[in-house]
Amino acid sequence: MHLARMAIARARANARFNIMAAIEILHRDGHVLFRSDAASLAELLHIAVSKRVDLAGANLEGADLSGSNLEGARLAGARLSGANLRGANLEEVDLSGADLSGARLDGANLEEVGLSGATLIGITATGANFEEARLTGADLSRAVLDGANLEEVDFRGARLEGAHIERANLERALLTDAKCAGASFVKSNLEKCDFRGADLDGADFTKANLEKSDLRNTKLTNAKLRGSNVEKCDLRGADASGADVSEANFERCYVEGLIAVEVDFSTANLDGLAGEMITGKSNFGPYR
Repeated sequence: MHLARMAIARARANARFNIMAAIEILHRDGHVLFRSDAASLAELLHIAVSKRVDLAGANLEGADLSGSNLEGARLAGARLSGANLRGANLEEVDLSGADLSGARLDGANLEEVGLSGATLIGITATGANFEEARLTGADLSRAVLDGANLEEVDFRGARLEGAHIERANLERALLTDAKCAGASFVKSNLEKCDFRGADLDGADFTKANLEKSDLRNTKLTNAKLRGSNVEKCDLRGADASGADVSEANFERCYVEGLIAVEVDFSTANLDGLAGEMITGKSNFGPYR
């Protein structure tokens, strides 16, 4: 049996009988990072964190840490794939370079957490709080973040392909050069976001609020912007060819050099546009 699973199994057995016994937190390569008497792995982690033990590289794959308080823990490069972290407090935890693939983080508090370069493929984090988290270069492909608070999160260079981020709050989030092809932001608040250079091909912004966001040089090809609010956005140099903009509000947008080929603007609000688009065969319809 894998060493990490053996440690977790021992911890579960001890907890079942309320036995205090020496259990261990192991590194991914098998050596012991921390050892102490505890009734559960969650309790052992709490002890380690209170003693400010550096748990970089810890193997916590599949661990049940739901509801745990790990505030300030040092878990850089840790393996937490498949872990249950629902409702856990991970405020200011260092998880840079960690593997949380498939982890469950619903309702967890990740305020100011460090997740730069981390792997979060397929995580579920509905209703979680990521305010001011650092996720530069992280991989959140196919992540589910519905209803999450992502205000001022740093997603620069992150991968969000196929992510589900509906009815979430991303106000002032940084998404420069992020890869968001096929991501869903339906009914999310994206006010004042920085998307410069991001790949938003086929992304779904239906009824989302993008007011005052910076979309310069983005790839918005085939994006869905139905009923969205794009007021006062900067779209200079972006490519929105093939996008669905029905009933979208583009009032007072900067559009110089925006490529909008095969786009039907007939039901969109284009009042007060600044600049000239490259429209090809686009159908503008009447300005309102």
